[in-house]
Amino acid sequence: MWDLESVENESDVEQKIIWPLLTEARPSGLGIPQSTILTKVNIRRLIIDKGVHQKSYFPDYLVTSLGYPVVVVEAKHPKESVAEGYRQARLYAAELNAMFPHGVLPTKYVIASNGIDFWYGHADHAEPLQKLSLKEVTLYTPGLAEFIEMLHWSNLEKITSVLAQQQRPTAFFKPRRLVGGKGRQNEEVQSNSFGATVAASISHIFNPETVRDRKSIVNHAYIASQRRTRYVDPIDKVIRAAKPPSELKAKVLEDTSNPKEIIEKLSPDNEELEHKVLLIVGSVGSGKTTFLDHLQYVALPSDIRKSTVWCRINMNNAPVSPLEIYDWLRKMIINSCQESLPDIDFDSLDVIMKLYGSEISKFKKGVGGLYQEGSEVYNVKLAELIQGIQNDHHKNAMSHIRYCCVSRGKLCIIALDNCDKKTRDEQLLMFEAAQWLQKEFRCLVMMPLRDETFDNHRDEPPLDTALKDMVFRIEPPLFQHVLTKRVQLSLMDFGQGGNDQFSLKLSNGIDVKYPKSEQAYYLSSIIKSLFEHDRFARRMIVGLAGRNMRKALEIFLEFCSSGYIGDNEVFKIRQSEGQYVLPFHQVATVIMRMNRRYYDSDSSYVKNLFSTNSEDPIPSYFARFMILKWLRERFNSSGTSGLKGYHPKSEMKKSLVPFGFTPDVIDREMNYLLSGQCIIAEHLRTDSLEEEDLVRLGPAGFVHLDMIANINYLAAVAEDTFFDERIQAERVVHRIRETDSQLHVKTAIMNADEVVTYLENVRSQHFGSHSQLTDENEFDYLSDFSEARATLSRVLESHSDDPWLNADKELPRGSVHQVSVTNVLDYGAFVEFENGLVGLVHVSKYSGLTPSLGAIVEVEINWVDVIQRKMGLRLKSIVEDDAGDRVLGLHGG
Repeated sequence: MWDLESVENESDVEQKIIWPLLTEARPSGLGIPQSTILTKVNIRRLIIDKGVHQKSYFPDYLVTSLGYPVVVVEAKHPKESVAEGYRQARLYAAELNAMFPHGVLPTKYVIASNGIDFWYGHADHAEPLQKLSLKEVTLYTPGLAEFIEMLHWSNLEKITSVLAQQQRPTAFFKPRRLVGGKGRQNEEVQSNSFGATVAASISHIFNPETVRDRKSIVNHAYIASQRRTRYVDPIDKVIRAAKPPSELKAKVLEDTSNPKEIIEKLSPDNEELEHKVLLIVGSVGSGKTTFLDHLQYVALPSDIRKSTVWCRINMNNAPVSPLEIYDWLRKMIINSCQESLPDIDFDSLDVIMKLYGSEISKFKKGVGGLYQEGSEVYNVKLAELIQGIQNDHHKNAMSHIRYCCVSRGKLCIIALDNCDKKTRDEQLLMFEAAQWLQKEFRCLVMMPLRDETFDNHRDEPPLDTALKDMVFRIEPPLFQHVLTKRVQLSLMDFGQGGNDQFSLKLSNGIDVKYPKSEQAYYLSSIIKSLFEHDRFARRMIVGLAGRNMRKALEIFLEFCSSGYIGDNEVFKIRQSEGQYVLPFHQVATVIMRMNRRYYDSDSSYVKNLFSTNSEDPIPSYFARFMILKWLRERFNSSGTSGLKGYHPKSEMKKSLVPFGFTPDVIDREMNYLLSGQCIIAEHLRTDSLEEEDLVRLGPAGFVHLDMIANINYLAAVAEDTFFDERIQAERVVHRIRETDSQLHVKTAIMNADEVVTYLENVRSQHFGSHSQLTDENEFDYLSDFSEARATLSRVLESHSDDPWLNADKELPRGSVHQVSVTNVLDYGAFVEFENGLVGLVHVSKYSGLTPSLGAIVEVEINWVDVIQRKMGLRLKSIVEDDAGDRVLGLHGG
């Protein structure tokens, strides 16, 4: 079963005997996932033994499940005593068990071997269950079968599942799910019809689809990406932190508005452009298609424009099968060539004879000469020839390029638009297709390619064949520049609306008419609001979109139509003629909730980093947060692949599983963060990850980690987080049930405090023992979210001069306070508290007393509403009248 003769030292015992026995599947092993096995590289040292024998010790392997250490494994040199190894393993197991609460003893088994003998047994018994001589062990040895049956992974999981169940809360309660049924939980705020109309009016500018709209953008709203002015703000530096290899392997365009580097290549004097591939490398959404539009319609000098024919092929519609894509491309070339000559009727016989002139000429010189030209049989044979060419898409495409381009002295440029929207493997297929086009047709192929694909595979087939002087890199322009220019173009469009009238239905049902030009006020106000709070809003939008300007503009359109921008705000915008700025908390609310009444991580661009599945054996509140911090810590380092910032999923799992997460939980949460683009996979897909796939932290991941220091985010998370006590969740529900109070700063502070306090307790209680297994314990750093508590303190301090903020705590129901009467009216008396709060004692609450202006009285607190800034008071007694005289015994009934 083992090659025992090759076992010469302790390392051989570990690698050749113990490791296979732990990890291989039945019948030869325990089937333990590698990510759950700690090795001596990171196992924590503990003091074992007593007296002169006391020493610092760690075993060779430690098997964990749900963060519990269940098996201690010790390997010894073949010349050392297996009995001593077994004793040391037992002592270490005892120290591990001592870390856990009374009655919780997770470390059940110990294993020891020196390559000759193999012992295993219970950690709390001195005598092993089995002492096996390895030279006598085969797959059919009963002792081995008993060992595998007892310590198989499935049984170890059962042991820790029982322990976890004992420590696990009996129920979980999510505030959002307690507000009502599914309809209430998924409730959307009342639509912002004004903003929706504006968004619809400008969608053709922010998401141009037609050639006409795209031409309008590049002629009136194109923003150049100039190398010297890119990425100047913190979020831009994050996005651009890792300098990509393509900056060294590609020519970076100094100014995309005047791409002289490409224009020089396209010079009519350059006769070597046919049968070449030119790559435009950039991030997804960085404007590669818009750049090609600008190049074709604006930047190219007239002489080059006249000497080229552009075939723009939208690869969004391309089949991704090698069996289908080539014929599809032939058909697209034919269509594009015909579109380049709109005045020519390609169905007319005269044009057909010219289109296939070369083939017809060969026919005439060859077998066609056997027939009399013009005879019936000649015409039949000629028709068969033409139909044969038309049915052969390859020959037909070649004929179209020859007729539309070559014969007219023009260069055919085939531009494969939107290749970068596909996965890595699909992009590589697109490049193979581009190479095929280059080889088969007299053309120059222009192909946009995502930078990650080029950077990670430039030295591998098929990208290794790309000529360096034909690879150009563009960077996305700054978001605020693109947004401002698109808004300016929209304002021009609104100004051309003449007397166009629109109708707006207010929330009270009233219809209001307004001219199209007033939509400009709305856009002006929205863009002011975003940049007024630039540090937050722009950073969030840019970070969530990454370098994808297309997605950033989509988020902006959604922002414009959010129902959280209500009638009051629209009225203020119109009254101020676009000068009104939305308050900060409202901007934050719109970005996080869009149109949802209650925050739902699954339906928001902004994800809940402290979510858990109520079915998990151990609640995994910190899994997402720790995954992102693990990747941020390694953002500037290269993993095993040598790619900067990229690390294998398996490496992360091995680091995080000891903290109480199951491998399945890490898999699930990584896939969730991948779909939310908080992490980026090297394969560029967003559906799932395999064990050896490489991942890095995405710009959205950086933004999410920064959100921990945002009070609005913490308050939103409180609505979507499981609490283990219903009363905690109900407190949150009580604060968010009413629309007027849900978004109040007091509600935000209290809900944020609720969830932060709960998570602090989870961190200390559930992870206390689990976090002590590794020698270099990353747990404290990876789970540290103290920024949240610091944010709460900072917000409270900034509102310290507002006496209403904590009035409900400082003035509890039933408490009695001395106050001064500041005004007396027919319906009641206004009184002022020592901290400056003013309340009304209604005449019905005078209790038979008559307060006078300037008197000192005692009032009892009936209720306090910090949101409405009101309180209910009852007059208890008059302490001092308006003349300053003490009044004794004057109490209310």
